[in-house]
Amino acid sequence: MTSISRQIRSRPDFKLNTKVFYKKHTWRVEFFQPRWREASSEIIKNSWYRNRKISDYLEYHELVSWKVRSDSSYFVYLTRPDRIPELLAQWGEDVIEIRGPINDRHQDIMLADLQVVTRKQLWYGQYRYKISSTQHGSTDQAVFQEMQEFCDESFEHGTYKINNVLKRSSKTAQQRLKQLQANYTTATGNQGNLFSAYRWMPYTATGSIYLINHDDVVTLHMMFKPHITSSQKVVTFDELE
Repeated sequence: MTSISRQIRSRPDFKLNTKVFYKKHTWRVEFFQPRWREASSEIIKNSWYRNRKISDYLEYHELVSWKVRSDSSYFVYLTRPDRIPELLAQWGEDVIEIRGPINDRHQDIMLADLQVVTRKQLWYGQYRYKISSTQHGSTDQAVFQEMQEFCDESFEHGTYKINNVLKRSSKTAQQRLKQLQANYTTATGNQGNLFSAYRWMPYTATGSIYLINHDDVVTLHMMFKPHITSSQKVVTFDELE
């Protein structure tokens, strides 16, 4: 007998889910929701009534954690697929999309470690790990330059990749900015700041480093642990099969 989850995964409106919703839900069912300003009052009323019935159904039948959210669509979040067949039987004509894990092992991995990211392939096709640092304001963001320089000095070329935030924090990028400012002042005679109309770096910025080797991840944690806000590892769908 085909399992419920396998039946759902065979549907054309099923898509693989690569993250955990609200820290515990691995399944999401998306229902059509009319635009309040464009739809007729009758359609809006029917949609509201349907949402209420779905919520009542889950409250009565779903003993494990669930959640609903009304936005551009009406979303139902579940930790398991058991209730989905009944949702489809009663309100299937309004279903836009179902998202869920590729298999039970995929679900176990997603729930066991929220830092594990499931993707079709590695980042940029070769990097399994990603270390990120989110900082607020220029003082805290000074660490970006330290991280960029440390990678260049410590890791083998081709085994890591830095994002644009770290690239803009490098000494080379800063010197180029100063030269542009000097050229602007010379050409216009204007002492004002060429870049005063926008920030060279947004107040909140995230610097990310993509890595091939786990040892390099450990090294970064040893050097910048207080500044690291996220440490992720990719498990590809192929590796789950």
